[in-house]
Amino acid sequence: MALVADFHTLDQAQKQYLEVVRMLCDAGQKPVLALEMVQAHHDEALAGYLDGKIEDDGTFLERIGFFSDWGFDFSHYKPILAFARSAKLEAHGINTSGGLKARDLFMARRLAEIKSERPGSLVAVLVGDLHLGPRHLPRELERRGLHPVILYQNSESVIMRRLRAGIEPFGWFKIDDGRYLVNNTPPWIKVQTNLTWLEHGGEGLCAMHGYCKPSTPDGGGLDDAPDLTESVHEYIKVLKDLFALKLKRDDDFQVFTMRDLDFLNGPYFRREPGRTQARIIQDGRALFIKQGNIIYIPMLDVNRTVQEAAHYLMGADLDVGECGEAFFRRLHYFASGFVASKLINPMRHYRTREQMRRAIEDLKRLRTAKERAYAQRQLSVLKGTLDFFSDIEKARGCSRLSEMEMRRYLKLDAELLYSLSEQIGFQLGEGLYSSYSAGELSGEDLKHYIFSQHDPFHFCRTFGRKLEEMVEAEHG
Repeated sequence: MALVADFHTLDQAQKQYLEVVRMLCDAGQKPVLALEMVQAHHDEALAGYLDGKIEDDGTFLERIGFFSDWGFDFSHYKPILAFARSAKLEAHGINTSGGLKARDLFMARRLAEIKSERPGSLVAVLVGDLHLGPRHLPRELERRGLHPVILYQNSESVIMRRLRAGIEPFGWFKIDDGRYLVNNTPPWIKVQTNLTWLEHGGEGLCAMHGYCKPSTPDGGGLDDAPDLTESVHEYIKVLKDLFALKLKRDDDFQVFTMRDLDFLNGPYFRREPGRTQARIIQDGRALFIKQGNIIYIPMLDVNRTVQEAAHYLMGADLDVGECGEAFFRRLHYFASGFVASKLINPMRHYRTREQMRRAIEDLKRLRTAKERAYAQRQLSVLKGTLDFFSDIEKARGCSRLSEMEMRRYLKLDAELLYSLSEQIGFQLGEGLYSSYSAGELSGEDLKHYIFSQHDPFHFCRTFGRKLEEMVEAEHG
């Protein structure tokens, strides 16, 4: 039995498992696949999907309760199932509901059953990192007389230790008898995939419906990736059709991701505004740069890709000026990108102000100094956003904010590398989308907002929706 670690939001983890399965097949083995992504009681549906009785992805995902019981991006796992189907491999779900310990016990029992029923077969298990701790699934399997080979993936401590020592950190390593490690992804990319999923958790459903192009149907190799330029081009065309932008060019751009930051070495990024734009990119955030028509997205996800496609069609850089007018232009910029992404993906997560308040209380309860230091920026963004809307409501409009109040927000926004204006802009974008969904704004209104004027609060006044009503709308 072989246990392969799965970091659910990192597609390289699933590709590595598929590589292992392929190697076993090439060596003459016919492994039995055991997958945490499917609950054990859905084995009949899984078998039906693999033998072609269930052809439609949507039907299969509904039958196994994928988005309620798992929820990660199906496009990462589909190549595994596609290969199993083509190679006529048997596959089983091993998951169940409950906490980590209960699931360890259940999975150990289920794997023991699968192994006992197929004594001559090698069982290849794809299971989350946490389950592979020595006191978790491996110990439960050993109690049942099973001694699996374990393949861990992407140890941050090993990678950083080897980098500091000037030693190649990537490749295969033997830990001890029966335990191995493969490092194939930098830790900052691994972490970013999780942060992206936390912010944009609906991407798997979008991928299922075709909004997000997965990699090659059979999974390709570890280095295969979607054609980002083609994917961005598709989103640009959708936005052009949506807003009737027939005269806008849609092919004059370059796409870069976090895997390729060499473009930041160019001379443009050694002076302003390029220097600040480079800092935003190195901060892990998406950005459109008018110089060179660069669309930077850390990784392909629906929300940020559409957001920056909208900025490309606007032909606008993020204004990094230090005056009040620049601050409000930033709000408009971020609100426009958000509402465009929400039109394409209505499932985009939105943190209400009540949720912000709860998050602030949670952050304040962090125990260690390290945790508090890490959360300080997020805390400042949330508090600054709430304070801004509170001050505007008290002043009865943004134009009546005092000079001292504006100086405070300008200073805070610069310190937070414009994360404050981004969060406020997203709030305004959600308000616009809510008005559109309620029939108060038309598509033409949104087009006017994004492309023709730059007042972030325009429709709050035009349609008589007082700002304080929008601020408190979430409370009914």
